[in-house]
Amino acid sequence: MTDRNGTGAAKLGITTQRAREALRTSELSQRQVAASIGIDETKLSKSLSGRRRFGTEELLGLATATGVTVRWLLGDESQVSATPLRFQAGSDPNRGPTPDSSPRRFIVETAWDLFARHGYETVRIADIAEAAGVSNASIHYYFDGKSDLFDATLDYSVKLAFDRQIAWLGEISNPHRRLERLLELQSPIGRTARSEWSIWLQTWARLGLEDPYGSDYPAHYERWSQTVRATIEAGQADGQFRPGDSEAMADELTSLLDGLGVKVLTGIMDAATFRRRLSSYLKRTIVNPNSDEESS
Repeated sequence: MTDRNGTGAAKLGITTQRAREALRTSELSQRQVAASIGIDETKLSKSLSGRRRFGTEELLGLATATGVTVRWLLGDESQVSATPLRFQAGSDPNRGPTPDSSPRRFIVETAWDLFARHGYETVRIADIAEAAGVSNASIHYYFDGKSDLFDATLDYSVKLAFDRQIAWLGEISNPHRRLERLLELQSPIGRTARSEWSIWLQTWARLGLEDPYGSDYPAHYERWSQTVRATIEAGQADGQFRPGDSEAMADELTSLLDGLGVKVLTGIMDAATFRRRLSSYLKRTIVNPNSDEESS
């Protein structure tokens, strides 16, 4: 992983220290975390001792397994992505990760997978309990019911997206390339991203029938819009993007991404066409044709 902030050993030391703390509070063994990340235990031990740097995908895996954010692991207070509700400032950024018991995390992850593949209406609490290897009573200990558990899976999807943005965007200083990468990270391509989109699409359907103001989702979506808007404004500031109302431009771009994403998720459009449509829109409406910057 590259040193995004130029602070070398200091950043490595922060990440190593916080990785150890995340492991300690996760209620998971080092072997379990190593298996979850997809590396052998020796490599994890070296990273935890500061003798080896975590790779980007390893940091994402560590954050997912232990319930912390990549941003916290990095000690990264940059603004490459607006912070989700439950991770917003208002507390000491140097404090430990918010406690979230391993059983609760596992229940949420199991429910997330089942809801994404089979749908909210089809999946029962009993199905989640069986898949997670716990009792129905254990699920009701942590959640008021299926709706409450689904809300937790939405939070989980938001966290996954936030972690990807922090892990990958901090390395990209060029606004044009950062916007392209941001849109790619939020596209329904790949198993994890498709599952996230399934959860979001089900959320949209539920909110269309319920009171949207009783949900955190509008605020989560605003956070995503703020990230896109901030990236557009950075590109406008250095002449790479066209001048104009950045809020309107972000609204139009995210709406296009939503529409194209639904087409991909439902099989109406393939990934290659999706990327081509998105790239064409950026060139026509966002990128300044007079800019000398070449995206790669």
